[in-house]
Amino acid sequence: MEYKETNVIRQNQSFWNNAIETTIIALIILTPLAFYPYLVRIFNPAKELVFETLVVISLALWGFKIIQQEKLKFNSSLLNLPILSFMIVCTLSILWSNSPFVSLKELPLFLAGPLLYFIVNNNIIYDKQKINRILNVLLFVGTLFGIYGILQYNGIDFPFWIKNLGRNKVFGLFGNVNYFAEYLIIPLPIAIALFFVSKNKTSKILLLIGILAMGGSLIATFTRGTYLGLGISIIFMFIFYLIIRGKNFIKEHKKIFIFILALIILITFLFALPNPLNKSGTVISKIKGRISIARLSNELSFGRRIAIWKFTGMMINDHLLLGSGIGTFKYNSLNYQAKFFNQGENRSLYPYGIADKAHNEYLQLWAELGIIGLGAFIWIIISFFICGVKLLKKTKDNYKEGLIIGLMGGIIAVLVEGLFGFPLHQPATIVLFWLALALIGVGEGSEDENKEKEINVSQKNPDSNEEERIKNRKQKQSDIDKNDSSIYRFKPLLYLIIILLSISAFIGIIRPFIAQTYWYKGFKEIEKENWNKAIKIYEEALSWDPYLGEVYYDIGKILQNKELYGIAGEYLEKAAKYIDHPDLPLDLYLIYSKKGMLDTAAIKLKQAISYQRDKKSMTPLYSELGNVYLQLERYKPAEIAFKNALKINTKYVNAHYGLAGAYLRQNKLEEGLKELQQVIELAPDSEEANYARDIMQKIAQEKLKTPPTKPDN
Repeated sequence: MEYKETNVIRQNQSFWNNAIETTIIALIILTPLAFYPYLVRIFNPAKELVFETLVVISLALWGFKIIQQEKLKFNSSLLNLPILSFMIVCTLSILWSNSPFVSLKELPLFLAGPLLYFIVNNNIIYDKQKINRILNVLLFVGTLFGIYGILQYNGIDFPFWIKNLGRNKVFGLFGNVNYFAEYLIIPLPIAIALFFVSKNKTSKILLLIGILAMGGSLIATFTRGTYLGLGISIIFMFIFYLIIRGKNFIKEHKKIFIFILALIILITFLFALPNPLNKSGTVISKIKGRISIARLSNELSFGRRIAIWKFTGMMINDHLLLGSGIGTFKYNSLNYQAKFFNQGENRSLYPYGIADKAHNEYLQLWAELGIIGLGAFIWIIISFFICGVKLLKKTKDNYKEGLIIGLMGGIIAVLVEGLFGFPLHQPATIVLFWLALALIGVGEGSEDENKEKEINVSQKNPDSNEEERIKNRKQKQSDIDKNDSSIYRFKPLLYLIIILLSISAFIGIIRPFIAQTYWYKGFKEIEKENWNKAIKIYEEALSWDPYLGEVYYDIGKILQNKELYGIAGEYLEKAAKYIDHPDLPLDLYLIYSKKGMLDTAAIKLKQAISYQRDKKSMTPLYSELGNVYLQLERYKPAEIAFKNALKINTKYVNAHYGLAGAYLRQNKLEEGLKELQQVIELAPDSEEANYARDIMQKIAQEKLKTPPTKPDN
């Protein structure tokens, strides 16, 4: 009886584990493949949708399994507590976020990875066959993308991608060459590590094909961060192998290392000495150009990254402990960039840009989650490597040894790339990153395996501990009899709760995606100048996602152009809750000035000035700010505003004319007359010059009418 019950339980577990394995495999295949052309952002939203949906499905299947086996138990791992801590910090950051709705929308992407870890760690990790299947799919998909990247580099691609040029045409299905490279740096080290431990010739050949395909494609992306990440990853994997196997590792693969050494010498020769293979236009010359110190020091993107890192540091200083909230970097970046550019000569020294990522995962985590969130992430990474090293010392299985080293190599590559990019914000890379963290436990024994050993021992020694076994069986049956009625009574309700929660989660995930499809349709109508139709479509988008700030902004702009300033202001103000846009402060200034709200208008105009791309575009806005202060009868701030305009352009007539008005209203007649004379000299035929002459004439007449004062005795 007990044997049959055990078999039924194992069959049920096997069913749910197989179902979960299927969703994990679907996750590995579909996330990098997914894109949808009818979106303003074609690639990432579809990948995020697939990623988050399949994690929800896996989570539901795990819940069904727990109900079926009537036991909730987590497999122990050194990583569990730090990952759980990270999830808690991410979730709680909504409470202190300076844009809670932005944080709420970003949260699913940050939680899906850790949830994937727990799903794999508790349902897949101890089944060698399942792990092999998952790894084979992972490496197969990586190889296919590697081959596709090489084809793209050689101009062989689908017609709708052909317009992409240079290195930017090597983007797989990720929309960006850097995102593609960030994806490849996880499966490639795994393939390299497994290549050295594989004994099967066919497997070795297939792994070599994968290495060449992914490596070739990675080279063709010309991404320096991934070059560095992969290089450091390979060095660390080599060190790990030497520590575990010593000199025997080199002896076992003597031919391979001789070949690699010869290849390094050849590559050094090709790069260092002039030859036909590194002449201008060749792949080698392009790589040399990308990694040269001179190129790095002169390249705009490098200077831009430094600027981003510096104003991210300002964010960190303002929210050192808890951060500004998960996902809020993009909401705060323009404001902090403006503060940074207002310091010294920063606007002249560093390139202007719009940064929705910090180009450094650690700085961005610190800015958004504070030192607590960054500390939790670092705790995860340290625990991962401690776990990996412990398992390397413990395992005697060459395959597991290679897999563990490959997983650590992949994580190292991502961590290095994270210094310069944002791989942990890309859905396909997130999947592989958290999968690697979960698979590191492949060397640990499981509770089920220990039970299986106990069963085997009892079968070999049927007379041992018979009384204890009978006692345990009776106790177990008694517990089942006591709880049977209550458990089976609540099981249907628990199933229903999981189904409803999963449906709710899916609706929460799909709604923003549907909203973005309407955003795309509305954008197409704007291109055709069908303004009213665009507004109707945009309203439909907002019914699906009321936090889509870009749509509020577009509607506000349309209404502003229609001179419907009241309602336009409402939409622009709503947009400001969810996004920041370079033109948004100026748009709000125009709305507030039309409404006569000059104090608020002045605040927005000052912000608009700080958001400008260069000083030249700031000149007319400073002059406009001075005029607003004149209307508010705040003459000293008006004087300062006009002087700021003239610091940038000394010949700006409107600023001279406005400054004259500011001086005259402060009874600074001599300064005012000088500015009026400047207006006449700079633009003698202008309307301002005519006004200046009239004012000067009136001042002269007033002086004649005023009798001279008698000197004091």
